[in-house]
Order: sequence, then structure tokens, then C-alpha cells
Amino acid sequence: MLHAANAQIGNTYSVKSMSFDNPVLMHRLNALGLTVGSLLKVQRKSLFKGPCVFDVDGQHICIRNCDACKIILESTHD
Repeated sequence: MLHAANAQIGNTYSVKSMSFDNPVLMHRLNALGLTVGSLLKVQRKSLFKGPCVFDVDGQHICIRNCDACKIILESTHD
């Protein structure tokens, strides 16, 4: 299973599902454009399970590694 925390930097993926315990976080990410079916490009990942930076439609989103583990991705073939 591929999730956002272990995805490769520079690759583009499609968001398959998201399951957060916090509904406020889910609402905030949806407002920023991160929804099921959207394209997500991995920009940066920090060392020691630090935050991850993703590009979603030109919007840079930085989230914790534990939250990135809850975003399930599938590879896109460009």
C-alpha cells in the first residue's frame, strides 16, 4: 500500500482515499484542494519523520508525517 509519507520525491500520484481521525484537518485539507481524485506531487520530505511538502494544483501543502501516512495514493502514468 502506497501512502503519501513513503512516496518518492518528484513523482505525481492520484489520491485514492484519506482517513483522518480529526474532522477539522480533513475539512482544512479539502479547502486547500486536497480531495479524493486530485493529483498530488511530492516536493520534499524531512529527515527523521518530519513534515512532508506536497504540491496540489500549484498549492504547496505541508503536513505532519503521521497525517501523510493516512493519505493513500495510486501511481499515475504520465
